[in-house]
Amino acid sequence: MSDKTEFSLDVDVDSATGFEPLPDLVAYDLCKAYPVPGGSVLLRNTRTGKRAMVRPEVHAVLVSCNRLRTLDQHVSRIIARNPDMQGQQADIREVLQTMLDAGMMISARQTCDELKQPARQSPRSEDKPVVVIITWERPAALERLLSSIYTNCDIGKFHQLYIVDDSRKAENIDKNRELTASFALQAKRPFQYFGQAEQQALLENLSRQLPEHEEAIRFLADQSHWRDHWTSGLARNLALLLSCGHRLVMIDDDTICEVYDPIQPRSDISFSDEARQADFFSEQQEWSSRRMPLNPDPVDRHMQCLGMPFSEALDKLGQTNLKPTGLADANAPLLAQLASDSPVLITECGSFGCPGTNRNTWLPDMAPASLERMLASETKTNDALHTRLVWSGRNQPHFSPVTNMSQITGLDNRAMLPPYFPVFRGEDRLFGLLLKFIFPTAVALDYPWAIPHLPIPQRDWQEKDRDFTPQASFPFFVSAKVQQSGASCQAAEPHERLHALTAFFSDLSNSSNDALAENQRDAVLRDLSEQLQHLSGLLAGADSAPDQWKEYLGNGIKQLNEGLDRASHKDHRIKGQPKTLEGAELIDFWKKAWGGYAAALAAWPEIREVAAEIIEV
Repeated sequence: MSDKTEFSLDVDVDSATGFEPLPDLVAYDLCKAYPVPGGSVLLRNTRTGKRAMVRPEVHAVLVSCNRLRTLDQHVSRIIARNPDMQGQQADIREVLQTMLDAGMMISARQTCDELKQPARQSPRSEDKPVVVIITWERPAALERLLSSIYTNCDIGKFHQLYIVDDSRKAENIDKNRELTASFALQAKRPFQYFGQAEQQALLENLSRQLPEHEEAIRFLADQSHWRDHWTSGLARNLALLLSCGHRLVMIDDDTICEVYDPIQPRSDISFSDEARQADFFSEQQEWSSRRMPLNPDPVDRHMQCLGMPFSEALDKLGQTNLKPTGLADANAPLLAQLASDSPVLITECGSFGCPGTNRNTWLPDMAPASLERMLASETKTNDALHTRLVWSGRNQPHFSPVTNMSQITGLDNRAMLPPYFPVFRGEDRLFGLLLKFIFPTAVALDYPWAIPHLPIPQRDWQEKDRDFTPQASFPFFVSAKVQQSGASCQAAEPHERLHALTAFFSDLSNSSNDALAENQRDAVLRDLSEQLQHLSGLLAGADSAPDQWKEYLGNGIKQLNEGLDRASHKDHRIKGQPKTLEGAELIDFWKKAWGGYAAALAAWPEIREVAAEIIEV
């Protein structure tokens, strides 16, 4: 390369080479760097043990090649970040090729071949699923869902179907019980209503057999324990207790058991941590032609791969559909957690209809292709900003390291899945992170089909839904700290990792109020700052975008600036969930809740074991 950059190769490689040259996609592998006398850097690949001696500038370039891309794509990005290197493309490519040959970069083609090898673990038995419908104050939605199950699902393949009712109003409770009895009679199959009386009977039985854990049991699944709060995770914990030792399909009551093709379906398989795709509609009729007449049973479709090792799921989906391009933009740390025996513990699917959020401030965070598709049309942009008719999902089978969760979700509850945090929103995202903590090599499979998600009555976006001001929530910083703690945990077995997770929440509950307040303030400010930069960047490049999109971004930037100013003041009191508390009182509530959750995690293996015995009887 030219003297002006002093970018030299100077590579000394040990004899243990052998990476396949010129793979489709490559990235810098999991390597450690050690400066040595003379100004060079010793690189050691922690996965393979291969070594190379390079100059510091080579190491700096390698670090920037952290996502799977072609060599030419890497070269283009290096030049874009270092304009002084213009004209040295051939030299840069030679350096990267040499590093690939030396074993310092990971190959997508080789990774695909390894993932297709038979799994070492024995496959689990093909048991019938437990199906649990989660319902809350919505008899009309429940009736519609039960009707679609009766029409489209093979109920004979169910081990059991439960309707877990978290309603508080007597008239809705009575109606839900009547609906369950009616459909059970019609289907001639066991549809079991599981309301407050049934829930209390289960909890009392558990408490009798595990008196030392009664408080933990009530914390996780007793509605009366959380009477004043939104119990989003409580019904899901009951679903876990009712399905211990089985595969579980959990269904929200405002969905419909019908299967629809995605937008532009593809057969090839992908793996990444990228966001789902989205498209927007003015009316439901626009997607009606996508309804699939063959096997419209989403429960049966979830069973296709749920609980399988990754390589067996590939067999079901078609091994030849996993190609190097399917790993595009994944990085070495992600791929290091993926193996042929990685268990598929969660299965998901897309949806047509309501995206499942109470605000539409998620639009700027869409995948770039979805954002580009929306902005190419005034109509699509208007639909995105005003209607809740959205396709959200994948157009191909997609594996990811952490679950997104869907309105119909499969969970392999034969494994020791963690309990949900019982109250407040965001419980599904936290559950996914806790699952990844306990099973670091597990993957979620997002199927390339969708189901309708249509709350009753249908709603449109209102002006209040376009507010970027941070919502009152349970602490932002906990999710990031769970990820950090999981990455540093050295334990191998799930039970040992559960102990580490218990210790994490116990530590949170014993932290000082000042430290927790500062963590929350810092998390809020970072979130506001990142959103502000992101929206500003989008607005700067939105010259040809529809005017209402530019107005949307401008309002968001104004709201974020105001929120950043408020949250940065020293006298700004910490706020969140529950909304009735703030400052020290709120933090004390959080600490008590984390302590209760830590106790529940410690008791969870025993609770699961006893629950399985009770339910089988």
